[in-house]
Amino acid sequence: MNWPTSAGRLASVSLLGITLLGLTSGCEKATDLGLELPGTSPISATYLDLSVKASTVRQPVVQTVKANSALVGRIRDSFVGTTTAAAALNLLVLPALSPLDSLPAKFTDARLDSAVFSLTFDQVYGSATQPLVLDVLPLKQALDERTVYNSTTAVETNAPLVSSFAAVLNRDNIIQLPTSNSPDVITVASPQRTIRIPLLKPGGTAPLVSSVFAAMTSNAAFNQSTLDGLWKGVLLQPSASHSGNIIGIPRAASRTINVITFYFRTGTEGKRRSYSIYLANIAPPTQAGSFTDGRYFTQLTTDFTGGALAGLTPQNPLTAARTNGLTYVQEGTGLNTRLEFTGPELDSLRNNPTLVINRAELLIPVRQLSNGLFPYPSALYLYEVNDTNQILTRQSGASTIDRLVQQDEPVQLSSGALVLPSSTGVGYPAPVLVPFGQNPTQFYTVSITKYLQVFLQNRFNTGEDRPSGLLLSPALRNSEGLLLPQQSGTVANLNLNRAQLDANNIRLRVYYSKLQ
Repeated sequence: MNWPTSAGRLASVSLLGITLLGLTSGCEKATDLGLELPGTSPISATYLDLSVKASTVRQPVVQTVKANSALVGRIRDSFVGTTTAAAALNLLVLPALSPLDSLPAKFTDARLDSAVFSLTFDQVYGSATQPLVLDVLPLKQALDERTVYNSTTAVETNAPLVSSFAAVLNRDNIIQLPTSNSPDVITVASPQRTIRIPLLKPGGTAPLVSSVFAAMTSNAAFNQSTLDGLWKGVLLQPSASHSGNIIGIPRAASRTINVITFYFRTGTEGKRRSYSIYLANIAPPTQAGSFTDGRYFTQLTTDFTGGALAGLTPQNPLTAARTNGLTYVQEGTGLNTRLEFTGPELDSLRNNPTLVINRAELLIPVRQLSNGLFPYPSALYLYEVNDTNQILTRQSGASTIDRLVQQDEPVQLSSGALVLPSSTGVGYPAPVLVPFGQNPTQFYTVSITKYLQVFLQNRFNTGEDRPSGLLLSPALRNSEGLLLPQQSGTVANLNLNRAQLDANNIRLRVYYSKLQ
């Protein structure tokens, strides 16, 4: 594994001791490191690689309510196990997108032809050539504001509206485009990312669909309350026999995606018309007027039987020795990696006034080319946890905020002002990133210079315990205390992106200078 041997430019921090015996070290010129050293001239600028204890941890609950995507499907992975995803969503009446003037009640002799459930997907985990076989079931009760929904929440349903529908995921639209040599054209294939599920075919029967259309026909003031009294919402789940893929259904503001459309004819001439109701994962459209947000969430379960993580539970983490030298981070499944700075190597980083730590960074290698099924997470984050892997919190005003390792570098706000985050503050969690230009991806890294100083000297806020470990996670759990818009926007992300980490080679690299 080729690690970087050049630290970024960073002012030195206060004196911390270090004993060199038994530690892997390397020497570099101070000019190569780009260090700014205080006062005296250093004899050398060197680095140490300290080993880090790593284990795979499973968080029992994943926050999935109102995420940027809803997930549906089932996939078997030889490393982790079988993950099943089902999406529960309310239905919405949105006059801003389907005006009351287009209601069947506004026309003479409205006759229902068909009803079609349209779903747009933007991500396929697993095989795109294999159809997604799914069921559509009506909810017995609408999702409400008083109930907490997450990956473990179960909902009750009535008999399926549709069973074992095979949704093709690799269909293309063929488009003909004109060229400069008219009338010649070129043919272009554009991926079709829409699933159309017939809820009522011409001449067919579907009591629930027919009752909703009857209300649309008889009530010129058809509204959300009327719909809720008839149709509480839907659960989209993979059929029992399906395995092979999971799709992501995005949250977006559009009148053409994630809708149930009623097609009908009116008058003696039989003019064709339509009226739509919407899934609750639609984002507020522009100029939506009195748009009321809906409720939706994704149920997620993972069966680890037969894989390297068999036996993993929230109460039973697995060390890297039990998982073939790998640990895991994956959103959706709740897989995180616990990191511990322990042992005599760490204890030696204290109370030697002849040494200065200039930079400390975590180097986290990934298993090479392990992103064929699930893409690598774009960023990871470090939570402070106790012995039972509970995330520690701190108070920020009246709010209780997760304790995350904060950024070392100054942060430029949208106003242009520079802020230097506090190591014991909130608001600017340090993203653990893949360095720009790596191809293929080799490792993640993050600077934790100031945090290491606080950790070693136990200079946390009054009343706060020193964490026994850090939890490396691909998810930010909530928006409380996040002050950067680009990070607060990632809180609601839901995906199955994953990294397999080479746990035996995770290192805490410490650059230091020895003073005369």
